[in-house]
Amino acid sequence: MKLVFSYIDGGVHPTAGQAFHWHPVATGSIDAPRYGRYVCGVLGAVAQSTSDCDRLLSYLNAVESGREARVETGGNDVTLTLTPEGVQVDIESNDDWVGKQEGRFSLREWQLVIDGWKRFLAMPPSLESAVEVCL
Repeated sequence: MKLVFSYIDGGVHPTAGQAFHWHPVATGSIDAPRYGRYVCGVLGAVAQSTSDCDRLLSYLNAVESGREARVETGGNDVTLTLTPEGVQVDIESNDDWVGKQEGRFSLREWQLVIDGWKRFLAMPPSLESAVEVCL
């Protein structure tokens, strides 16, 4: 599985100028739609800044090291439940996307995702900015 974090052209805003939109995409596997929905589709809701990424990474570390048995976090209709067994992603805006096995990922996968997303968010908004994460 490969995740690619990049920007797409958002057009020109009359005051702010050129706009770019985040464009995280999952490719390279039959599971790409699952990763697209439950990983790429929620990054903008749960990690909008590098400090959000740092917070999530600290939660992942706390669960992985045993300092915390469970952490529930998220944002914008997305709940992440972190336990030693993994990360459960629930997209609250659709009952069909809550509590599903498709939304379960390992702690290591989410650590790689958030590390890559943080590197991406630290880059200048540009069509040339991109980060690839291989899971």
